[in-house]
Amino acid sequence: MIRVSAYLAIAFGVFLFVGEMVRNWGDWQWWPFWVVDYIGAALLIFGGQRALKTGTIRWLSGGWGFTVAMFWMSFFTHVRNFRAGGPETNGPIAESPLTLIIGIMLAIALAGFLMALLGRRPEKPERD
Repeated sequence: MIRVSAYLAIAFGVFLFVGEMVRNWGDWQWWPFWVVDYIGAALLIFGGQRALKTGTIRWLSGGWGFTVAMFWMSFFTHVRNFRAGGPETNGPIAESPLTLIIGIMLAIALAGFLMALLGRRPEKPERD
């Protein structure tokens, strides 16, 4: 399961990097609101590569944990705004589909996190 989580982390990190760029292109928010996505993407890609190369899950689990927390906050903020009747558009994607996409990404991040934590660990002690 760790290998699946690692490959998923790399793919998810690349998708997150590109998706964030597409979503914000031409209308960048205040930098703390988008830099966090690139940090999450970098942690996932690095953690996935480390897990595949060395078998260590520290960076992989940390990357998934960071990403879950990031998407948790984003998803429930969008749900709150959607329920309050906020604006239907927020950039190039309307609020309804954006909330659904973020919810799906949260579910994928949770699955990756659980696979990293519950997967079989290598027999030898981990070294970083």
